[in-house]
Amino acid sequence: MDWPAELERRFKADAAAHVDAVFELATECALVRFEVGDGRIRFAPDAPPDVVFTFDSAATAQAIVLGNADPIPAFMAGRFRSNGNLPLAFVLLGLFRPDYPAAPPP
Repeated sequence: MDWPAELERRFKADAAAHVDAVFELATECALVRFEVGDGRIRFAPDAPPDVVFTFDSAATAQAIVLGNADPIPAFMAGRFRSNGNLPLAFVLLGLFRPDYPAAPPP
């Protein structure tokens, strides 16, 4: 999967109105790093990530981020973990999943 293209295609700008963060999605190697701010998504930012979400596989990352799998059982089973600001997991899901609400303003 072309992560930047797919994330950009699914990006919900209205859900990003109050988000200012750098995310990294990783497996055993980095999949993609992106910054969300001002209602936009930008890839390969110079800033260090505020949070790194590590998945047991690219397939798990794709299923969770894009809305085909429930993140809670995957998290509890150790297939999805966070290093950094854990509440940003809910923000991440709201940015790309059609079934997930946007994060409220801070």
